[in-house]
Order: sequence, then C-alpha cells, then structure tokens
Amino acid sequence: WQGPTSAGKTSLVEDLAAVTGHRFVRINNHAHTDVQEYLGSHVPDESGRLVFREGPLVAALREGHWIVLDELNLAPSEVLEMLNRLLDDNRELLVGETGELVRPHPSFALFATQNPAGAAYRGRKTLSRAFRSRFLEVHVD
Repeated sequence: WQGPTSAGKTSLVEDLAAVTGHRFVRINNHAHTDVQEYLGSHVPDESGRLVFREGPLVAALREGHWIVLDELNLAPSEVLEMLNRLLDDNRELLVGETGELVRPHPSFALFATQNPAGAAYRGRKTLSRAFRSRFLEVHVD
C-alpha cells in the first residue's frame, strides 16, 4: 500500500483485520530497523538463562495474524533480504538464531505500507521491481 502520509494505508488494513476477525500486528520500519526486531533475539529469563524470544513476524506466521510492515522502504537491505524467502514461492522464513524454518499459518497475511520515494519523503528508497513484484500494489490517496 503506497500513498502520502495520513492517507489511511495502515488504518485500512487494521480495519479489514478487525472486520474479518484477524489479529493485527504492526512493525514500524526506520533506517536502523534490525532483523532481530522482526525475528526475535536471545534474552535472559527469570533465572538469568538466555532464551530465544520470538519477534512479531515469527509469532504472526505461527498464529495466523495479519501483519503490516509499515514504511517498508525505510528498512535496511538486510531486512528486505530476510523477507525474500518468505515472499517467494518457498513461503518460509529462516530464523537464523535458532536455525528453524517457519512456514505460515493458513490465515497469515502480510501487508507493507510506504510513502513514495522522492524529495517529499527523505530517506525512502525505491524498492526494486523484483522485490515489489512479490506484492499486489495498492495506491491510496
């Protein structure tokens, strides 16, 4: 979903999720977004042991939630590369920290939003045609 700021891109997906009974999850991207923000990381548990805590993308895949990757064209290349395997015909996600391959629940849906690249929206990159071809593009005014 592409369009200007405050056009309602994310709200449209959130409303559709609510109407269809799906849980809505959102990841806000920025120039410093890390793959771990999507997949998860090791954190200490109550006893001080390091355990892997799943990130929002992995949880959404397992549980069949609808997830919006907000401002995707602000995300670093590492994040976009991590998404490739999920968006291609394999439809699977490799969680590097655990080595696990996660396949999406049948109800899982992934949406991405962005403002157009250009002078009015600094820092946004133009996503490659190959990457964009993995999505159905909707322009919102």
